[in-house]
Amino acid sequence: MEKIEKMIQWMSDRQGKITYSMNARLGPNSYDCSSAVYFALINGNFLPVGTMGNTDTLFSHLEKSGWTQIKADAAGHYPAKKGDIFIWGNRGSSGGAAGHTGIFIDDQDTIIHCNYGYNGITKNDHDTIWAINGYPSVTIYRYGKNENDPLKPQPITPKPKPVPQKTQSELIPMSGIFYPDRQLAVSGDTDPNDTISPALDYYLPKMSIQYDYYTHSNGYVWISYKDYGGNRRFVAVGPDDGRTDTTWGKGFFN
Repeated sequence: MEKIEKMIQWMSDRQGKITYSMNARLGPNSYDCSSAVYFALINGNFLPVGTMGNTDTLFSHLEKSGWTQIKADAAGHYPAKKGDIFIWGNRGSSGGAAGHTGIFIDDQDTIIHCNYGYNGITKNDHDTIWAINGYPSVTIYRYGKNENDPLKPQPITPKPKPVPQKTQSELIPMSGIFYPDRQLAVSGDTDPNDTISPALDYYLPKMSIQYDYYTHSNGYVWISYKDYGGNRRFVAVGPDDGRTDTTWGKGFFN
């Protein structure tokens, strides 16, 4: 989309040429994270010239301009794409140093952002920078409403073909320790779209999950364990595609 390209181009044109400042944030020599995104949005004709705000006001400015929040998939991972905008921090309290924002420039989680750490605009791997900053809460916006209407359940791409629910008797014994590379949800069953039994908890990247069984169900591979209360829990660790390089971490056949 031409508007997305123009937005990203504004950031790329200033990479290595400006410095980071929360005081002199309106350019042309310095910006902070949110002012840079605002100027990029203006350059892409998403916002009127003269629009400005901070990380916290960006939530409403995006929503009023046709941007929609994307939802996490069954494993708690956000399937970000080129042109998506991320905001770190909780809405209502993410202004100033409490928040951060930038733009995804590909479908492999590469972001371009104006940041204090490198004193300017740089390109980095989102999850690496996210981890360094302590895994703050994340909101991701995508332009357009058809694909990611927040009032509808979010599809997983590619959407797996539903298969009959596995029972506990079909669990396959295998013990190990899994280390996720992203946030993974803990479930009481293996239905990724179960609204009756939502995520019970989450494992963050590099935490350890000790499991004793695994199973194939609903398009995913799940590891399983019993919690301290004796309840069997399930964690989706990747698509059920017969591959080990698409697993969301290490410790399960890889």
